[in-house]
Amino acid sequence: MAPFNPYNALLSKIFNYYGQDVGKSLIHLGALGWFLSALAQVTMIIRNKDIDKKEKQFLVPQEIADGVINVGLYYTICQGIKSGCDKMLEKGHILTEKSLRTILQLKPTPNSCSDYIKGMNEIFLARGFVKKNKSVGPLTNFYNGSMYMLELFRKKPAEVDKILDNNPMLKSTFGNIRSDELIKRTDRFLNRAAKEYAGFKNGMGVVAAVGASILACNLITPITRNMTASAYQKRVLKRQQQIKNKTQLAVKQTDYFNTSISNTFSHFKI
Repeated sequence: MAPFNPYNALLSKIFNYYGQDVGKSLIHLGALGWFLSALAQVTMIIRNKDIDKKEKQFLVPQEIADGVINVGLYYTICQGIKSGCDKMLEKGHILTEKSLRTILQLKPTPNSCSDYIKGMNEIFLARGFVKKNKSVGPLTNFYNGSMYMLELFRKKPAEVDKILDNNPMLKSTFGNIRSDELIKRTDRFLNRAAKEYAGFKNGMGVVAAVGASILACNLITPITRNMTASAYQKRVLKRQQQIKNKTQLAVKQTDYFNTSISNTFSHFKI
């Protein structure tokens, strides 16, 4: 028996987590890169003996604020754009050719594909054929739930009849699929469409993540960072000017009370 390797186990977990969503890995790695960059910059300023303490009091908080802005805006913008793209795909607003053909072949109702996907998703969730998961949406649930239905056809046909009788939408979709040949053919059809859709969604996630990172890194984040740094610098300069004014006033008051009396008064005698 081969010895347990924790490194391989960790790599396996990372692959399983990011394998179907490479765009997510790009966003997380990008945010981690911004964080490590900010941490290195702050550490360099603190440990640099050539930088005066007064300058460090200004530079360290500014670099920390820059790091928070960089990481926060990068992750928020990238994740927001990617999530929006994923939702459009899952709701059926954007369909591949194979997904469209699959849905049109099964869809018995004249309503739109997106409405049909939504309705089937709600049915499968209510029946417990699929579990609610934030990482997947209606179209993925439609494929998984449909393949679960075909599995029930093979193992529990009597139970399927009861399910179909109690749900007109499922009956109109799967009611004519009875023979073993039709079940196998439909299962292959759904599996191919589901694999194509998973690959398409993964690729679109990468494109969305890269595009969002370009937008965040080259436009939104630099502008926001410069505005924040400018505001912080003005506040520091204002505080320094107030301290300087107080110091000058104190010096003037000290000079006034320490002014010597003119020698003229020394000639007066009582």
